[in-house]
Amino acid sequence: MDFTFNKLRTILYEKFSFHYDQIQLETQLELELGMDSRELFELINELEKTFKIDIDLDELDSLLKNTKVLTIKDLVEYVQKTQFSEES
Repeated sequence: MDFTFNKLRTILYEKFSFHYDQIQLETQLELELGMDSRELFELINELEKTFKIDIDLDELDSLLKNTKVLTIKDLVEYVQKTQFSEES
């Protein structure tokens, strides 16, 4: 989890100008970082490029509906699960 989390932190820091202290596993993207849907879409594109994965937007939408609040940990776990399933 540490590798994926650190890469995600770097993306949020470099591309979206969030300070490292703001980016913890429990950080809520919308409520605490103020990310809107456009920024989330840009983040998804960055995650796909960085981790060389294809993110299923319907699956991500389902995750959003189930969790109500999307956290950094949710994204880290999603990326890791997607990487694992694509390697299999």
